[in-house]
Amino acid sequence: DKLETKLSVKDLEELKVAFMPDSDYNGFPRRLDRKQFSDELSEIIKKGTKEEYMELFDKIDITKQGTVDWDMFVQFMLLEFYEKDEKVKTTQVPQWKELKMIVSPHKDCIQRIELVKATNKYLSISKEGCIVFWDQHVKMQRSIKLSWDSIKARDLWVTDFVLLPNVNKIAVSFTSKEIAFYDLSSKVDFNCQYKLQELTHTPLCMDYWTNPDDSNESILVFGDIGGKVTAMCFSSAQIALFDRPSQGSDGNQNNNTTVSVKMKDLIRDNSKHTNCRVVYHSAHVGWVRQAIVKYAEHLECFISCSTGTQNSVVIGFVEKASTIMRTTSFRYYHGVHCFDYHQQMNLIATGSVNHQVCLWNPYVISKPVGILTGHMAAVIQVIVNVNKSQLMSFSKDKVLRIWDIQQQICLQRLAGMFPKGPEVQTRLYFDEVRNRLFVTFNYLLTLLEMKIEIRDRVMSHERPVTCAIYNSLYNQVISACQAGTVTVWMIDNGQKVKQFTNCHGQAEITTLELDHSRTRLFTGSTDGTIKVWDFNGHCHHNLAAGRDQPADIAQIVMLKRSIATIGWEPFITVFRQGALTQFYVHPADWKGGKEHQDDILTAAYNPPSMLATGSYDGEIVIWNANSEGVSKKLQQRSRQKLGRRPMTTASTSTLDETSSLRPMTTDSQAIISRLVFLKHRMAVRGNSHTGADLVSCGGGGWVRFWGVNKGSLLSEFVAHHHAGNVIANTDPEDKYLITADSDGAMKVWNIEEYLLQEPTETVYSPPPTLASWQAHSDCITSITICSRNDRLLIITSSSDCSVALWDFHGNRIGEFGQENHWTLSAFDPTLAEEEEDDEAKTQPDESLFKEFDMSELELESRASTAPDMRVVSSHSYDPDFRANTWGNTVLGKAYQEGRLNKRERKQPESAVGPYGILGYRDLDSMPVMRKPDFMLHPHKYFGEKSAKGKKKTGRSEEQEVDSLKAAFDERTLFPKELLDFEAQIRTEHAQKLKHTARDVFRKVSKQKKCM
Repeated sequence: DKLETKLSVKDLEELKVAFMPDSDYNGFPRRLDRKQFSDELSEIIKKGTKEEYMELFDKIDITKQGTVDWDMFVQFMLLEFYEKDEKVKTTQVPQWKELKMIVSPHKDCIQRIELVKATNKYLSISKEGCIVFWDQHVKMQRSIKLSWDSIKARDLWVTDFVLLPNVNKIAVSFTSKEIAFYDLSSKVDFNCQYKLQELTHTPLCMDYWTNPDDSNESILVFGDIGGKVTAMCFSSAQIALFDRPSQGSDGNQNNNTTVSVKMKDLIRDNSKHTNCRVVYHSAHVGWVRQAIVKYAEHLECFISCSTGTQNSVVIGFVEKASTIMRTTSFRYYHGVHCFDYHQQMNLIATGSVNHQVCLWNPYVISKPVGILTGHMAAVIQVIVNVNKSQLMSFSKDKVLRIWDIQQQICLQRLAGMFPKGPEVQTRLYFDEVRNRLFVTFNYLLTLLEMKIEIRDRVMSHERPVTCAIYNSLYNQVISACQAGTVTVWMIDNGQKVKQFTNCHGQAEITTLELDHSRTRLFTGSTDGTIKVWDFNGHCHHNLAAGRDQPADIAQIVMLKRSIATIGWEPFITVFRQGALTQFYVHPADWKGGKEHQDDILTAAYNPPSMLATGSYDGEIVIWNANSEGVSKKLQQRSRQKLGRRPMTTASTSTLDETSSLRPMTTDSQAIISRLVFLKHRMAVRGNSHTGADLVSCGGGGWVRFWGVNKGSLLSEFVAHHHAGNVIANTDPEDKYLITADSDGAMKVWNIEEYLLQEPTETVYSPPPTLASWQAHSDCITSITICSRNDRLLIITSSSDCSVALWDFHGNRIGEFGQENHWTLSAFDPTLAEEEEDDEAKTQPDESLFKEFDMSELELESRASTAPDMRVVSSHSYDPDFRANTWGNTVLGKAYQEGRLNKRERKQPESAVGPYGILGYRDLDSMPVMRKPDFMLHPHKYFGEKSAKGKKKTGRSEEQEVDSLKAAFDERTLFPKELLDFEAQIRTEHAQKLKHTARDVFRKVSKQKKCM
C-alpha cells in the first residue's frame, strides 16, 4: 500500500502540529524541503521509510518549488481521497455474465421464484400449478404438479406462493379463493396440511414474516382483487398454524389428512383457532398489486400498493383491541404497479406507469423524497439490493436499470439482452447471497449472474481482453481487446509502452501472432481480415482471410513458408509468404482440401512440417505442412462409441469425485479448444518416441494426451470440474502443463515424467498438481509462458479486462497497467538448489520401484481417484537421513564449500524504456578544451566602440540591421513588455556609465591641478 493510504486521523493531526508556525517563522506556516520533510515526518509518524517520504514529497511538489507547506499537503491528500472514491464507485457498478436461458417444465406463466435457505435450493411455481425444485447450480431436481379433487386440472390457477421458513412449509394461493399450506419436510409426498377456504375475494399476492427472536411468532399477509389486505398473526406457529379437530371415537387421527379452515371461523370472536388472529383493512379501491410485510420496531406495519389513483400506497398499523387496521395512505396520481421497502434507510421505492421510480419516506405522505427518471416505459418491478444500497428497476420494454439510492443516479442500463416477444408477464427475484437475478418471461426462466466483484481492480483494457502474447525480442507483452485496441507493455515493470486503437475499425480483435523475426505483428478480427503491423503502428498488409465476407478468425499459425488461418470453418485458409508484396493479399488454395466435418477451432504447429487441427466435433487431423496433405486422424474414444447422442436427464447432474474416470457422454464435452505439441519431447526423442507428444483440451474441463506416431489416445481426465471450457499451454521444456477454465481458475501440472512411454491402455489418472488458484473473475482467454531473468512466468488475459503476470506457484506479480511498478528479480540458483534438495528429501528413491511391474502400477493408478498418486514402498524410508548426511559427512561439506566458492553469476540488467534495445558504445576521448579568444579578451569584442569606429562601420551595420529586420523582426518575436524592459535597462546602464566617466574625469582634473 502507498504511504498516504496508511495515515490515520491521529497521524494527520500530528502532522498539522509539525507544520504549524513557531517564533522563527513570524506566524507563517512552515515550509519543509525534501530532507526536512522525510526526516521530521518519519520521526513523527513512525510509519514507512525515509525513501517513501521522499517519494511522497515528490508527489506533492509537482511544481518543483523545493518546499511544501500544510496547505499543499492537505490538497494532495484530498485529491488522493477523491480519486479513491471514484475508483470505489466504478467497482460498485455490477458486471454481469451473459444471460442464461434455463430449461424448465413450466407450461404457463411463472408466478414466483424463491430461495429455500434451509436446503439451499430454489423453488418456482407457475400458473398451471407446476412446482419445480432447483439446486444451487440451477439444475432441476424434481417437479410436482398440484391437483385438487374438487377442481379440474384445466381450471386450476395459481396466483402466488410464499415460503414459511420457520415451519418448513409453503402457502399457495388459488383463484378458487383458497390458500393451501404444503409441507416441505416430506421427501416423498408433497401433502397439503391446511386449506384456508371461503375467502372474500381471490388472493393475488402474499408475503410472510417471522420474528427472528421467537420463531413461534409469525405473520402471513395477502392482498386480493377487492382491495382488501388481510394479515394472519400466528402466536404458536411451530406447534400448529391452525388447531386440528378433536380425535374420533377410535382415538386415531391421520396427520396426513388435510385440515380445512374457513375464513369466517377465524374472524369470529369465539373462534376455536386461538393461536391465529386476523386483522385487515380495505383501503384500496382497485386490485392489490403487491403486499409486503416488513417488521420494523419503529413502524410495525403492513405496506401494500394498488394501481388506483387514490390510496396508491397504504400503510396499515395493527391495533391491539381491533381487527381493523389503522391506515395511512399515499396519494399518487398515476397509481403504483410495484414497490419494495429498504428497512435500513427506511425508504419505500415505487414504480408506476409514468416511467418513474419514486422514493418515499413513510412519515412524509405528501410527496416523494426522490424521483428516479430514465425509463421509457412503465416500471413493472423494483427490487432493493440491501448489501450495496442499490435499486433494480425493470420496465415493460425489457430494460433493467441499476440505481444508487443515496446519490439517486443511474449506475447501469441493461437493454437488448432479454428475449423479445409479445405481451408477457415478468417476475424478478434477486439472490443477494450469490448475486443472481432471476427474470421470468411468461413460462421462460432466465438467469443473470453477477461477476465476482474485485475492489480497486486494475483494468488493462476498457473492454474484455481476447488474447495476449509475449515478444521475446523486445521483452514486451502485447494484448488486444474487443474494442480493437492493441497495447504493448513492458514485462519488467508492467507499464504501457504504446497503444494502437481502432486497428480493425469497429470490429473486435480475436487473435494475435508474431512472425518468425518477431518484428511484425499479425492481428485477426471478426471482420474476416488479418492485418500485418510493425511496432510503429504502420499497417503493411491486409489479408482477406474471409474472402471479403465477415468471418471470426480464431487463430493464426506461422508455418515455414506460409501463413495458415482457421476460424469457425471446416477448412484451412493459407497465404503464401511470396504473396506478401502487395497491400491487399488474397488467400491461396490449401492443397489438402476439406478433411474436417465440423468447424476448426484450434491448431498447433511443430516445426518443420507437422500441423495439427482440432474441430468442434472433437476430431484431430495431423497434416504435413510442406505437402499440405493429411498424415493421420485422431478421434476420441467416446466419439467413436457414442457419436452424436443427446444428453439424458441423468447426465445433466453435477460431476462427482469419480467423474474423471468415466468417458464423456455429451457433444459439448467433445469440443477441442486448444492443441499443444510437446515439442521438447519430440525434439529430444525423435521419431522413435512412443509416449505422449500432443495435448488437447476443451469442453467439460477434459484434458487428453495423445501419441501422434501411433495415433492413439494415451490419457484423459477432467482437469477442471464444472468448467464449460478449458485452454492449456506448456513451458519450453515440457515440464509443466498450465490449464485455465472459463471461470477464471488456473492449475499447474507436473508432466515431466507423465506418459514418457506408451501405456498398455488408456490412463485416467491426472498428473500431479503443483498449484491451483483463482486467477481472474471471468473467463481466461489466453495463457502464455515466458522466461525472464531465468524465471518462468505465466501471462494470462481474461474477459475481466485485465492482463496479469504470475509465477508458477500462483503468486501474482502484478496486472499490466497498475499504478505501482514491479521489478522482476533475478533467479537465485542457490535458492533453487536448496528447494530441489528439500523436494528430494521428501521423494522416495526411484530404485525402489524397479521391482514393481508396470502393469500393476497402471491398474493401481486407474483405481485411484487422487490427482497426485504415489506408490508406497514397504521399505522404511527416513527423509531426514539425507539432510543429516549433507551437514555431517565429508562429501556433503565438500559440496557446500564448492558452492560457496562459486563465482557469482551476473544477470544482465533489464532494458528500461522503449529505447532500451538500441545499441550504444563508449564516447570517444576528447582533446583538451581551450577557451576561445572572446572569453580570454572580452574587452576586444564587448567594449564600447568609439564614435569614429561607428562612423566607419555605420553603413554596413545599417545594411545588416535592415536585412535582419526584414527576416527576423524583434517586435514579432518578443513581447512588448520584454522589449520595453530591455530599453529601460539600457538607458539606466548608459546613465550610470556617463556618471562614472564624469567622476573619473573630475578626479583626473584635480590631480593635474595639484601637480
